[in-house]
Amino acid sequence: MKLTKLLVATLALTAFSASAEIPEGYYDACIGKKQSALKSQLYTIIKSHDKISYGSSGTWGAFRDTDVRDNGYIWDIYTDDEVAMPSSGSASGMNIEHTFPKSWWGGSKNDAYCDIMHLMPVNATVNSRRSNHPYAEVSSASWENTRSKVGKPKSGQGGGASTVFEPDDEYKGDLARTYFYMVTCYQNLSWQGNGLLTAANGTYPTLQDWAIEMLLDWHRNDPVSQKELDRNEAVYYHQGNRNPFIDHPDMVEYIWGTMQATEWTEEGGVLPPPSKDPVLTSPLADDVYNLGAVAYGEYTQIEIPVLGTNFSHTATATIKGTDAEMFSLIFSNTEMNALTLTAKQINSVTGHVLKVRYTPASITADDACHSATIELTSADLATPITVYLQGSCYELEDVASVVALDATDITDDGYTANWLASTQHIDYYTVYRNIWDENGSEVIITEEYEVDPSATSLAITGRMNDCKETYTVTASMNGIESPHSNLITIEASSAIDMIDTDGSAAVYYTPSGVRLDSRPTTAGVYIVRQGLHTSKITIR
Repeated sequence: MKLTKLLVATLALTAFSASAEIPEGYYDACIGKKQSALKSQLYTIIKSHDKISYGSSGTWGAFRDTDVRDNGYIWDIYTDDEVAMPSSGSASGMNIEHTFPKSWWGGSKNDAYCDIMHLMPVNATVNSRRSNHPYAEVSSASWENTRSKVGKPKSGQGGGASTVFEPDDEYKGDLARTYFYMVTCYQNLSWQGNGLLTAANGTYPTLQDWAIEMLLDWHRNDPVSQKELDRNEAVYYHQGNRNPFIDHPDMVEYIWGTMQATEWTEEGGVLPPPSKDPVLTSPLADDVYNLGAVAYGEYTQIEIPVLGTNFSHTATATIKGTDAEMFSLIFSNTEMNALTLTAKQINSVTGHVLKVRYTPASITADDACHSATIELTSADLATPITVYLQGSCYELEDVASVVALDATDITDDGYTANWLASTQHIDYYTVYRNIWDENGSEVIITEEYEVDPSATSLAITGRMNDCKETYTVTASMNGIESPHSNLITIEASSAIDMIDTDGSAAVYYTPSGVRLDSRPTTAGVYIVRQGLHTSKITIR
């Protein structure tokens, strides 16, 4: 059931909160399930939703309902900036932030790419700072504002990342519940690159151990706010699905936390008397499973949870349809057209995971796809359950190198990196920034910035003007990254020999760029910045 669209798209968030109500029966199939089965059941419920067009009309149109404060300013969780939401188009100086970075699944413009549950409008400069770094808690910051930090992770966090991004305490719970949603709604995606530092492939638990521990902590210490309730309702209005971990925050504990051994009931009630009738709760009839786009000559694979109760007969899953020969069921690494499941497998606490592989035999035209069905039959089912499979195939092509251009707007504190637009339909650019030591012989800091494919420049801040900087740019398409561009150099400015380092405005850094809390007392060489002036000091 989808919320009837009686409201115009420009309604404020408060209008949604007034009538916020979970649709009747929305989570009924989750009752009596726990841990991986509960997560898979939620996946079946929330995975199918309306795909909103990405950009100034679709995404930004939805933001006018999901991310605007009562005073008309954009709700930017990364800064305290007050930016008014325009009546149409995108806001100047703001980006669409993928809180779950798109490069973590290869950048494909799939449903996750457009899912406004995790898309938020944020300051463009801070968005570049975040890049595709994992969320974690920072032990020593290399950059920060009143709402965000970038730096080295606390011990045990970050999954091995050298740089992480820490959001403000006020929004840590919001983002934790967003991440629980993403690894549930998209548990069929294959994570890669930096994504594997936080997420784990497979339907359960789909998060690395350190991330589960940290996100549980954030979830518990920052409970669901009215902002989240309102936003969840507004997303449901536009997109047609909900975040279960906002509707029922306790589900987090039943899947990843302290209640994993207990079966979930709505509002913590008593489990209803068990029905004696066989029921299949996943997959649902007429479900659509999109296996995404795959290069010709390769294959992709997803997992479909099969969950039921009171089955006494076997069930058979059979691939049928127009392109049936391109889809198969996998058992012990063997491709099969049909597979029989036992009643015990279907009735088990964890259910059965049906592995489906798509191996395209031809390239699909734009906006076309290969299609087939899985038909589930059993003596326990009055009628067969049919679900639909889709996939598309593209010709693998090399991603051309980007041509980087000289930096512009160079100041003591920053510059603008520039490049020529790619002639290919790329998914995103990555700017690699290197900061060199005072001798220009060794890179002491490397930062990566993920940039939207429509951009041809990036504002870089936090420059240490007596250190040389260089940057290169790459383009990524269908999970493939181009070679690095030509190298652009920003030479060090003339250093200032003496500055007043007693002033409260002086900021101190280690030679590696780590910001210190106060003037150092340990002997060594440090970088000190006061106003626009940067120099080095030696403490003996």
